[in-house]
Parts: sequence; structure tokens; C-alpha cells
Amino acid sequence: MDFLENFNQSLFLLINADPATPVWRIHAAMLVANQLILLVPAVLAGLWLWGGQAQRDLALKALASIGVALFFFGLHRLTQAPTTSDAGLALFLTAFALPFGGLGAFLVFGPLIQSRTASRDIRYALSTRAAYVLRQGRFPSLKVYPILPSTALELEPGSRASTVWLHARLERDSDGDLGITKAGFENIAEGERVFAMIRDLQGQTE
Repeated sequence: MDFLENFNQSLFLLINADPATPVWRIHAAMLVANQLILLVPAVLAGLWLWGGQAQRDLALKALASIGVALFFFGLHRLTQAPTTSDAGLALFLTAFALPFGGLGAFLVFGPLIQSRTASRDIRYALSTRAAYVLRQGRFPSLKVYPILPSTALELEPGSRASTVWLHARLERDSDGDLGITKAGFENIAEGERVFAMIRDLQGQTE
């Protein structure tokens, strides 16, 4: 703790202005200190309005991180508030950050929950001519992917489970940007074996 305090004091003295500092440099420092933070929402808005799906996801994650930080900062200020007005301001800041914190929790834990429940809601089947992906639950569906010599087969190994991609195509999102959409057997225990079986089926259909 003493090291951090000494480092903070040394850094402050290093950047502190002395009486001989030019006025323009002081105004430039004040501009950077007070206005540079406004670039953060401007950049996030630019990513959301003119970016693709990846940039929008990044903007959402950044916004959620800011919300989580504001939430904990508000809680800290609430416990340290000397007056009722300060406590009210801290409580307002905490409540304001709640939706963003919820968004952050959804972005972090949503994929984990989805991957946990995927084994219950998704069934895979393989025949000599096609691969089948059955999705149950709220939006049930059955997808059939023919196994052809030209099928774009790809193995994505993992530590506990692997994914066999057997379908890929270019699709446009809501912004009109092109992106590759993949489909296949996701997070299966014997991915290498399934990959080899589909390879053999591809050789048989040539």
C-alpha cells in the first residue's frame, strides 16, 4: 500500500504544473482531463451505428463493463456518504447502473447457460447421406445437411468436447454485412471419431 501511495504522489508531482508552465499547456491539460472522457460514449455510439456485428458486440460488452463499474462505485459511495444528499446520489447511481450490470451478466453467463442446456435441447444424428440437427425447446426445428464430397468439413477440437462443422455459407446480417454462418455437431464428446466417419462418407459418395 505504501508503494502505491508513493507512486501516486510521485506521478502527481511529475505532471503537476509549476508557476512557469505556459497557459496553453494548462488549458490543454484541462481539456484532456475534463473532455477526453466524452470520447468513450462517442466511440461506443460509432461502433453501434456504423460497425458490424462484431463491433456491436464489443460496444455492448464495453457498455456492460462500464455499468458494472458504476454499480460497485455507487455501492462504495453509498457506504461512505457523509450526508443524505450524497447517499441519495450514490443510490441513484447504483440504480442507474443496474440495467447495464444485468446486460453484462447476460453477456457473460448467457453463453455458459446456453452451452449447459444445449445437451438437453439438441440432438444430433448421422446417416450415410446426411447429418441431422434436432433442436427442441421453445423454438423446435430440424436441420438436414447433405454429406457431399464438396461439404466444407472442419474439426474444432476442445479440451473436453469438440465441434464438427459440416456446413458454412455467406449470409448478410441486418446491416447488410457479409458473414460466415457455420452449422454442425457442436460440443460433442467424440468429435474426432465423428469427423473421421463423415470423412469416410464423403469418400464413399465420390
